Amino acid sequence: MNLPMIKSLVLKDWRLNRSLLIIYLVSGVVASAVFSIDHKATFYVGLVLIISLFATVGTHLVFTTVIHERKEQTLPFIMSLPVNFRDYTIAKIFANLSLSLFSWGFIAAVIMLVIWNSSNLPNGMIPFAAITIAELFVAYVLILSVAIIFESEGVTVITMAICNISISLFMFWLGSFSEIKKHLWGEIPVWNATAISFLLAELIVIILLIMITFYFQSRKRSFL
Repeated sequence: MNLPMIKSLVLKDWRLNRSLLIIYLVSGVVASAVFSIDHKATFYVGLVLIISLFATVGTHLVFTTVIHERKEQTLPFIMSLPVNFRDYTIAKIFANLSLSLFSWGFIAAVIMLVIWNSSNLPNGMIPFAAITIAELFVAYVLILSVAIIFESEGVTVITMAICNISISLFMFWLGSFSEIKKHLWGEIPVWNATAISFLLAELIVIILLIMITFYFQSRKRSFL
């Protein structure tokens, strides 16, 4: 494992994305403010903005760090450096996860603070929001895995479309669980077995997706 080269590749991706990340962070604060306004229309507008923002951040990171390297023919140059498939995969996954966790973590924290401090939003919504945000992150890791494994813009875009559609379906499905639904509009957040099980299942899926990515990368004969 070539740690100096891995570090250089990770820092490269951070430098390429740091300016736009600032824009996303500011947008997250604005979307959260709209979400907290005591009006039905602005509530749903803010909700759509937040979900769209998470999706946009993920799309941007995957395309700038993975897909564009293949399209712009910078991947052959990278693989000519003293790196192997494991070094490249570690760098791509670590760069993406650190970038996304930095931006998503900040936006998620702002959302939770808004819900907690807003008199218009029930604190019982916090577990539902946390599970939904975690599911959005699962979708992002899936898209990242597909992009790294297939290195295809078309396959990645199709995966994104499927994930974007499934998020709404997931929210409806999550809200159908009685142990989630009955506490959703409560005054305090309830972290019962159902809520914790969802979060643990999402964590397991993320770990499995990363392992699958390494497995398929190890079977590639060429990266050029």
